[in-house]
Amino acid sequence: MTTMIGLLLIATWIGAVIAELPPGVQPCAPTNNLGQYNECVLQQLKAITPYLAKGIPSLKLPALDPLFLPSLTVDRNLEALKIKANMSKIRVYGATNFLIDDLKANPDDLSVVIKVQLPHIHVNGDYDVQGRLLLLPLNGAGSFKGNFTNTEAQVSAQGKSVTDRNGVQRIEVDKLVTKIRVGDGNIRLKAPPSHSVAADAAATFFNSNPRLVLDIASPIIEDTAATVSRALAARALGVLTKQELLL
Repeated sequence: MTTMIGLLLIATWIGAVIAELPPGVQPCAPTNNLGQYNECVLQQLKAITPYLAKGIPSLKLPALDPLFLPSLTVDRNLEALKIKANMSKIRVYGATNFLIDDLKANPDDLSVVIKVQLPHIHVNGDYDVQGRLLLLPLNGAGSFKGNFTNTEAQVSAQGKSVTDRNGVQRIEVDKLVTKIRVGDGNIRLKAPPSHSVAADAAATFFNSNPRLVLDIASPIIEDTAATVSRALAARALGVLTKQELLL
């Protein structure tokens, strides 16, 4: 999901024919008719979608389905959730099957608001976690699998013009805010015998109360999505100059 969000931001800001883009992706010229501009961007996103699964190397964007994250660290202390977790070898499946509900972009101030749905996401990887969820201890290490459905995401982003150390003008993400609601989900945790009781208890609690747990974890989900999206967008925007991005 995070890669997709980063790519949507880039695609929204593209305003010129760029050799690095996949064939069939056309520019959207800035116009005072924002409805027309947004429709152009939507068509551009449809043209990019077939390339998402394998990634776009020319824009330094990795394969999206599955998306591979070598590692991810979470360290948060919330009222109902205290957690320190190191996750690795994470693979995310299903992010190419997104649906765009709404898109509002302004090429003049480089702002964009996007609402999307992801019907089904499957995630697996390894975990090492310590913490507490309400009164339930979270301690142990092992592997995990998770299935999540009906995810709704809204991303608000603001770009800005910068000059790099070589004097070249570029566009970078200035502000990015995500709002994410995962509709439902279930998880499976596999752990060695020394941690199996804790793993079973945690999985049972989540699967019995997915709405409760997902709502508690929402700030962590949103912050993680924003961090990864910003990093991926920065990689792709770093390939392009401001002149290439904007007519």
